[in-house]
Amino acid sequence: MLQLYKNDILFTSKKSIFPIYLRNIFISKCKLAPKVKSGKKGQDKKDTENITESSEKAHVFNIYNTVEKDHEILPDYAYPKWLWKLEKPLKSYGELALMFLYGKDIENATAEDYHRFRRLHNKNLIKLNNLRLKKSKRSTVKPIFWDL
Repeated sequence: MLQLYKNDILFTSKKSIFPIYLRNIFISKCKLAPKVKSGKKGQDKKDTENITESSEKAHVFNIYNTVEKDHEILPDYAYPKWLWKLEKPLKSYGELALMFLYGKDIENATAEDYHRFRRLHNKNLIKLNNLRLKKSKRSTVKPIFWDL
């Protein structure tokens, strides 16, 4: 019986004894990208030399080249107050925790300090809870959250 099926499959061209239809698959030819010519972006070497020379003249990288004299430095009172706050480093989470959790130097606290503390505190609570809920219980809480 098996031999009969083999003969039927091998010697029949399009008909099959099984109720599966034959499908014809047409595959288009693979098209490759065009080959890159010698030089930069398909240009000859002679053309690239001319372009680089002209582009060097067009680009000005020193924006202060056209200014005759340097800008005048003004006294400190001429600049806004918020500009001087930028040079001071922000308080760390440890300093803010001492301030708002333990009351150390709370008299000098500002609203910006409190908002920064709440943001950092919530971020650290999320990290601690994620460590606590991890499947592997091997991880321990590292003291990176408290930088006192």
